[in-house]
Amino acid sequence: MKKRIPLQIIEGRLILTVVIECLSLRIHKQIMDFVIDTGSPDSYLSNKDVMALQIPISGKSTKEEVDLGGSRFKIVDLPKFKMYLLGEDKEKDHIDLDVALSALKTTKTSFKKVKTAQALPSILGLDFLREQKLSLHVILSEDLAYLEVD
Repeated sequence: MKKRIPLQIIEGRLILTVVIECLSLRIHKQIMDFVIDTGSPDSYLSNKDVMALQIPISGKSTKEEVDLGGSRFKIVDLPKFKMYLLGEDKEKDHIDLDVALSALKTTKTSFKKVKTAQALPSILGLDFLREQKLSLHVILSEDLAYLEVD
């Protein structure tokens, strides 16, 4: 039986509210919003969310750099996160996933540019949809959006 995970449509963005945790980073269940971004091949925790979750990324080795939202970021690998998605019946309908996320570390130093970088949301990209075998359904004329899984 297929399960639906509702999305919110806010200011033209598809928002998925989840609960995440990563015990190896001492992150206990936290509610977070992610933007579903089919234009992004990868999934990222925003610089702002990295700071809010107190994830230590300074001094960690970085991979390549990526340009997002007019800012440049270094990519820091993180351990896998547990992600809990709530279905339509929030009481008993949820899906538990192991999700790979990278942290975005801004390369900017000026206050104005750091502030711009921190306005970027956390993103779930195509890798998330593909790895979790989720299909994305959007019917804008009905203000309806959801993820579906078997």
